[in-house]
Amino acid sequence: MKKKVGAEQKTTALRDNYSFRAVDDYNVRTYLLNHLKNKESRDALIAEHRTFPRGGPTLPGTPPPLQSSTLAQLVDMLRMVPQTGKHTIVETVPWKEYSIGVLPGRRGGNVRITKEKYATREDAEHAIFLKRLKALCEKYDIKM
Repeated sequence: MKKKVGAEQKTTALRDNYSFRAVDDYNVRTYLLNHLKNKESRDALIAEHRTFPRGGPTLPGTPPPLQSSTLAQLVDMLRMVPQTGKHTIVETVPWKEYSIGVLPGRRGGNVRITKEKYATREDAEHAIFLKRLKALCEKYDIKM
């Protein structure tokens, strides 16, 4: 929350999270941008996420099928967005129906639940991934 000084609000690099945003921008430009600009690479990341939106199940005696390092970086980046307006999963019918909610960005606020409904948590997880990916691509002028 910005502190009011007289009639105007005083902003500082610290209040605006300048260093955090600068590091995020550097990481996107250095590690992810080429994958996102290339349609085949971007589609492969989307397909991989669709297959294992939360990683894969483990089987006895085998390591879990993990997401590729590029997808893991992308998912981490997409999860680190500000809370205001952030999409989240809301279980509207236990174990049967999942909706997408939009966070208010403040404690005690109401989560706005959208009309989108999904039969599995994985489907809802992937839908949120696509929303966040679209927003990231728009930020860097990448057409999906």
